[in-house]
Amino acid sequence: MEKIKSTILLFLLISCKITPGNNLFDPNSPTSLGLLLLSADPVVTMEFSTNRVQPGGVIYVSTNHDFTAKSEGLRLPVSGSGVSPILQVIPRSRFLYEVRMKPTITSGKFSIDLKDYYLNESLLVNPENFEFEIDSQPPILEVRTGNGIDISELQSGFLDIVSNEDIVWEGKLSQVTLSGTAKNSLVVSDMIISSRNIRLLFAGNPNSNGGILTVSFSGVKDKASNSEGVVMVPVKVFAFKSGPNLNVARRSCVGIELDDGRRLVLGGKAKKEVLINGNGTLSHSEIYDSALKKFVQGPDMLFRRQEFDAVKLLDGRIFAVGGIGGKIGAVNDGLTATEVYDPITNTWTEGPQLSLPRLFHKMTVLPNGDVLVVGGMSPYKPTQSVGTVELVHITNNPATMTVEVVGNLDDPRGKHTQIFSQTTGKVIIIGGERSDAFGPLSNDFTPKALDSIELYDINTKTLSKSTAKLYKRFNHFVHGLENGEILIFGGMNSRFDDSQPVLRAQIYNPTTDTIRDHKNLLFGREWGSSFVFPYGKDQLIVAGGLEYRTGSGSTFDSIHDTESWSESINRFYMTSRSLNARWDGCDIRYSSTGGGMILGGRIGDILGNTEEYSFE
Repeated sequence: MEKIKSTILLFLLISCKITPGNNLFDPNSPTSLGLLLLSADPVVTMEFSTNRVQPGGVIYVSTNHDFTAKSEGLRLPVSGSGVSPILQVIPRSRFLYEVRMKPTITSGKFSIDLKDYYLNESLLVNPENFEFEIDSQPPILEVRTGNGIDISELQSGFLDIVSNEDIVWEGKLSQVTLSGTAKNSLVVSDMIISSRNIRLLFAGNPNSNGGILTVSFSGVKDKASNSEGVVMVPVKVFAFKSGPNLNVARRSCVGIELDDGRRLVLGGKAKKEVLINGNGTLSHSEIYDSALKKFVQGPDMLFRRQEFDAVKLLDGRIFAVGGIGGKIGAVNDGLTATEVYDPITNTWTEGPQLSLPRLFHKMTVLPNGDVLVVGGMSPYKPTQSVGTVELVHITNNPATMTVEVVGNLDDPRGKHTQIFSQTTGKVIIIGGERSDAFGPLSNDFTPKALDSIELYDINTKTLSKSTAKLYKRFNHFVHGLENGEILIFGGMNSRFDDSQPVLRAQIYNPTTDTIRDHKNLLFGREWGSSFVFPYGKDQLIVAGGLEYRTGSGSTFDSIHDTESWSESINRFYMTSRSLNARWDGCDIRYSSTGGGMILGGRIGDILGNTEEYSFE
């Protein structure tokens, strides 16, 4: 008998002629009549106008079933939610119902279980379950890259604004306005809109100095019809602009932002004709006065230093170590001396001595406040790399600080990079240049770029060698990614007449101790005045440096063009230009606002000018 019913049902479904536009599940349709003839359960369909609704808002339900004939009307049982957000269900016709929400319930996700409820009435319901959300918050709009962009993104003609939820918007040009210091002649010429992205297409030119560009949108709603009326999206437009001159032109310097926001530049090498304390290697320091918009002289370091390193300690003091120089006088020598600058007292105090002199070394401040000093080059001829790794135990009083030799690198190196990995508790020591002396004369040494990575474990105070092989490089850059991996890029792979820039970028994973190739740089860069800092959620910019142009490496140019890298876009791309194509200077990163300042360096001669990359 069941087989006969199924055959008749199939025949009716195939043979029934349904007028186009009629509801297939209408109770008066031939299909439903066929189901009734076979004593099958009728199918009730329900269509909900939205799955997001404001507190006190309305969802409309259209259906093919007449619930007005029932004394209890249309019932929508909310399951597993505690208090139901539904205030009342009002029939607007036999097949249309208005479902009003309680204004007192302002948030939450809810589920209506239709299948089990109507099964008792021998009704098949489609859908069997409906989920909806009470939403009182308007959509949030922001720039895809975070809160800042490079000016080239406006000059290139478009900008992406993203929403945290689906939007409902007409998208008329009259609903978008631009204002702010970065606007200049910039106008929105067109838009491309998707559910969560508004791409603005521009005409005209922004202010070449950057600034703030405020994009205002009117009429943007979410699916629950929430709206702020006018949504204002302020965008920090970063650009290179001329900064104040240094009082003393210099290269091979160190720049650091202090905790109070002041910017400090230290040491370096002055022009040939400039002698301070009897020498062109500088103990001279300068501090940028943001109120006066100029550099003022700071307290001299105790030692003249160039090719040294300095870091900011956890308490905000500055710790300067090594390099080549000395105290007052005409003679330069390798330095084992350390010293500490206290921004509160504005004084330098001598610290402990390293076990041996070094320059082109690197330092890392560890989580406990101590400082790891790694590698470097011997200041004596023939040039030899330093393999000794020392740990400086930091105290409140520099006189009580001590130095501990913790081991030796497997590959002595200088001009390397290093970065602390929080996920593994290790300092990752990457690449660099190794120079081995083979005789007594000044040129009796063999330099080579390294492809090795070494690891210092802060818990066991031991060194080990990674199994990962780097593309050999020195004078390169690293950046820690949000997922704990390390982006490695730039640098040189050899010296002298066969010098070649490294375009290949790589990503090292400290957890798995593996390395993989990444997208290439647009320019091969070396000599540390190229700098990297974030200006958005995941944005970096690389500027300056040297690129060797010939196959033999004997000709080189300093680089004007800059490029950016984004963790979301995951590639390098061309951005704006710096004002000066400089190298071998120093930079200061602005931790609070993003951006920074490039100072000194050289383009042939040593420079005293600076430039800021900022939106201010």
